[in-house]
Amino acid sequence: MILFLLLLIVAGAVVGLYASQNTATHDVTLWQWHWSAVPDWVPVVLAAGVIGALFVLYMLYSGVVHGVRVGSMRRRVTTRESALSDLRRENQRLREENARVRSELRGMDRGVAIADRTGSVPADREGSPQPVAAASAADRPRTAAPYRPRPTFGERVRAFFSGREPAGY
Repeated sequence: MILFLLLLIVAGAVVGLYASQNTATHDVTLWQWHWSAVPDWVPVVLAAGVIGALFVLYMLYSGVVHGVRVGSMRRRVTTRESALSDLRRENQRLREENARVRSELRGMDRGVAIADRTGSVPADREGSPQPVAAASAADRPRTAAPYRPRPTFGERVRAFFSGREPAGY
């Protein structure tokens, strides 16, 4: 667009130079019309004016098309950003609910007496500790499995083709 504007300015300067150098007049006939004593520069200025008007119309059209494209992209981005923020809120709500449920499960009385370090179960409702012989394996708190990093895509493909992993991996 800037190039068109610069070309329009250059064309105006060239037409002005032409008009200042050519002061003669001619008779002009176009179809059924006839003009007498028309300066030599008038047809050139009219042609340059038509081309300049077309350039300006094209610049306006390009600007409108660009504005519509940017506006539609902005609407799409805004819509997607709102969807992402909704998903983030939902994800946060689910994380909080998951943490709440896990904490409730950890604190839930499962009816199993677990001995503390002194060998007695924590006080019951009356406040008297009850001795326990030894906690069985089911009564001990569970420990997490050791960290094992997930296999990369290449490792999974190699395992599949070597027959070590099933197809529904």
